Amino acid sequence: MPKKFYAVSALIKANEILEFLLQRGEASFTEIHTTLGHPKSSTYKTISTLESLGFIREVGESARYTLGLRLIELGAKAAAHVDMTTEARPLVKALSNDTQRTVHLGILDGSEVIYLVKENVHGSISIDTWAGKRVGVHSTAMGKVLLAWKPDKEVDRILKKVDFVKLTPNTRVNAEEVKSSLLEVRKRGWATDDEENWKMVRCVSAPVRDNTGEVCAALSVSTLTDLDSYEQMLGITNKVIDTAQELSRRLGAPE
Repeated sequence: MPKKFYAVSALIKANEILEFLLQRGEASFTEIHTTLGHPKSSTYKTISTLESLGFIREVGESARYTLGLRLIELGAKAAAHVDMTTEARPLVKALSNDTQRTVHLGILDGSEVIYLVKENVHGSISIDTWAGKRVGVHSTAMGKVLLAWKPDKEVDRILKKVDFVKLTPNTRVNAEEVKSSLLEVRKRGWATDDEENWKMVRCVSAPVRDNTGEVCAALSVSTLTDLDSYEQMLGITNKVIDTAQELSRRLGAPE
């Protein structure tokens, strides 16, 4: 069945203004609303909103508008994620084949981890996840990796938004417990999740770094408790680290 399309007129008008500025380079308020045929009042509100969000900006004191730097930032991040997933897919598949386990690549989105790539080789364990699925930053090995190298103030800001739901008996239920675990993650360079997000599921995760050396993603291998003991799972760690480092190199991370 085709997906229903729901049009939000305000967003359509905002997009038309952005497209207009993309073509013109810059334009005045009058040029925008007369050319597009938008009412003055709604155009003023839309421009004010776009300007407050950084999507457009005023050119000096000329009362003319152009595209804002926020669009550059978002575009760069989107492009980086596309490049990252392209580079990651063959590595993720190879790691899944090598370990015969489920492999994920994820990034931090607000106070959650979102999976960008999942690979599960035929015949290996099956975990109910998919690209685009969101999981808790407080209850996953990937979440710990994505938090561990951030400044303390940023970690505090992120954890304030977390709903500390106790998903299993092992789930950390407050910010202090999570923060204390990050010290060990930074020290050893990787993280584990021992039935903290799902019962009977264990994970080990390592950081992926971008061309600035910052942690931009996390790579993980997941296994089941009846398949691998905690110690057996740790035997996979070096393979996870090696793959994460190779992806980092492909993304231009400093040696």
